[in-house]
Amino acid sequence: MPPGVTLEQVVRHLHTEYGWEELARRIPVRCFQRDPSVTSSLKFLRKTPWAREQVETEYVRLARREDANPVIDALKRGQVPDLTGVTQTRLHAALAWMLRHVPQNAVNLSTYFLPTLAAVQDVNFWPAEETMPLLGRAIEQSHPGEGDYEAGVVADLLRRGADANDGRYWPPLLHAVDVEGRAYQGRTRAPRTDLLDLLLAHGADPAVTDAEGHTALSIAQAYDLRAAVNKLTPSPST
Repeated sequence: MPPGVTLEQVVRHLHTEYGWEELARRIPVRCFQRDPSVTSSLKFLRKTPWAREQVETEYVRLARREDANPVIDALKRGQVPDLTGVTQTRLHAALAWMLRHVPQNAVNLSTYFLPTLAAVQDVNFWPAEETMPLLGRAIEQSHPGEGDYEAGVVADLLRRGADANDGRYWPPLLHAVDVEGRAYQGRTRAPRTDLLDLLLAHGADPAVTDAEGHTALSIAQAYDLRAAVNKLTPSPST
C-alpha cells in the first residue's frame, strides 16, 4: 500500500471506480455483496485480514494502471495533459476517469473533457477494462451543474456519433431515466429532462426494452417522474 493511504480512502476510491456491483464481482467478499456501504465494508475488512489484502491488492493494481496512463497521471498532478500519441484505449480510460473524478463545469469541459473527447476516434469503442461505454459512463455520472454545462459531455458524445440506442450495457434512454429516478428518490436534486431530451433528439427509441422487458416509460412511471412520463407517453393516434 502507498504510504499515507488509509483503508477508508481505498474503499471509497474502489467504489467510485467500480460501483458496488462491479466491486463485488472483482472481489467477491460479503461486505460488497450484501447491502454494501463504506461503513459496513470498513468494519468487515478491519476484522478480516485476507479480504483486506485482496482489496488493497486491487487498489494497488488500479493505481498502477492509472499512473501508467499519461492523461490520468497529468490530471492527478493538476496539469493539462498532452494528448499526442496517446492510444485510443487510454483516451477512453482517461475520459471515464474524468467523468468519475472531475466536476463537469464550464472550465473543466473546455480545458479537459472536450479536448480529450476530440482526440477519440470512435466514441462507441468500449475498452475491456471499462464497466460501460463512454455514453453510459457520462449518463451515470451526470450531476447537477450550472446552466447548460451539466449535459455537455453527453451532448458532445451524441454529436460525435454515440449510439443513442446502444444496448451493450443498458439502453441509454432507460439508463438516463433511471439516473433521474435515483436522484429524485434519494432527494439529491429535482428531476431533470435535459438528458432525456438530448437522447430523443438524437434518435433514441422509446420502445427499446432491456433484457427484463423494461422501457424508459415503465421506469419513469415506477419512479413517478411525471415530466419524463409525459415526454415518453405515445401520442394518441388521430
